[in-house]
Amino acid sequence: MVLTVAVLVLTLLAGRARVAPSSHIPRPAVWMWAVVAVPSVLQAVVPSLLDFFERDPAQIRDGQWWRILTSALVQDGGLFGTVANLAVLAVVAPIAVQFWGAWRAVVLLVLGQVIFGLLTAFVFPSVGAGNSAATFTLAASMVGVVVTAHASRRELCLAAGVVLCGVLLVLVDDAHGLAVLTGTMLGAALAIIVPPSHRAAPTPALRESGQPTL
Repeated sequence: MVLTVAVLVLTLLAGRARVAPSSHIPRPAVWMWAVVAVPSVLQAVVPSLLDFFERDPAQIRDGQWWRILTSALVQDGGLFGTVANLAVLAVVAPIAVQFWGAWRAVVLLVLGQVIFGLLTAFVFPSVGAGNSAATFTLAASMVGVVVTAHASRRELCLAAGVVLCGVLLVLVDDAHGLAVLTGTMLGAALAIIVPPSHRAAPTPALRESGQPTL
């Protein structure tokens, strides 16, 4: 729990460092959240959705491949798990959309879920459901930009902290560690292939003095 909270804090700090503060929530972020939230809430009324959508390695091997992706649309953590997963996505999605742009944020979220689904279906088989892995992948991707030439020392420190937390999560058998490390690598690859156009947002003090930022 402590490590996952640390990952979220570090990745959100990294994201905020490169996007200007805004009270406006990007519409694509709202849609991303709604696509996950609607079936997750509907599950309370139609419990059979969990059986139909959850990740089940045995049924995936029998040809029900949709479960790799749809397992992010339902939750297996009860009321608390559902609220927590949707709340974290609601915080991460707007920053990630501002950070990467809409289509890249969506691709990262989907790729994160597909990769995690494949790993937990064939490499580390387990039955489960929830959007937390995809959300952590999206969040961790924001520290991947440290491979770019204009990454600051602060970003390097944040990225190192995220990677360390990801490794520790793997060592304690928490599957979220796989999502964190996957997200960091996907973010780095995307930063190389399609470099982000933004630079670190100036702090209020620097804005007032007119000094350039790193």
